[in-house]
Amino acid sequence: MEAIGTFLTMAVGYILKGAAQSKTADTAKEEILGKFWKWIRSKIIKDVREAEDKPDDKEIINKTHEKLLELVKDEAFFNELVRRVAELQKAGIKEKNIVAGDIKNVKKIKIGDKEYLPGEVYQRKNIVEGNIENADEFILGDGH
Repeated sequence: MEAIGTFLTMAVGYILKGAAQSKTADTAKEEILGKFWKWIRSKIIKDVREAEDKPDDKEIINKTHEKLLELVKDEAFFNELVRRVAELQKAGIKEKNIVAGDIKNVKKIKIGDKEYLPGEVYQRKNIVEGNIENADEFILGDGH
């Protein structure tokens, strides 16, 4: 399993993707994502009401991440989240190497795997959703 921070970031992506697509589930992948959203909605929506309206908003992403950090303290919830995220991954809904916030004052940073695997397919991969500032070197992607 990935590091907990990476796993939670991936889970937040699924939560907000489920929120965005909650009104349309016309493919098998979207149905699985819809079931995931139906399960987690009641746990997230009361604290992050805007999730369905603005799932790509940086503030909403951060709020969802904070709420998820709170929720995973419950071991039963965490185990169920792990199971459901694995189900989403098996369904082919994949995300990888997504930085949700800004990257600031970094002397050297690498994000991604050391080798490129052309057989791996992701819906979203190697994305920085914030700003990059004052970085002497920044490498994003595979094969570095």
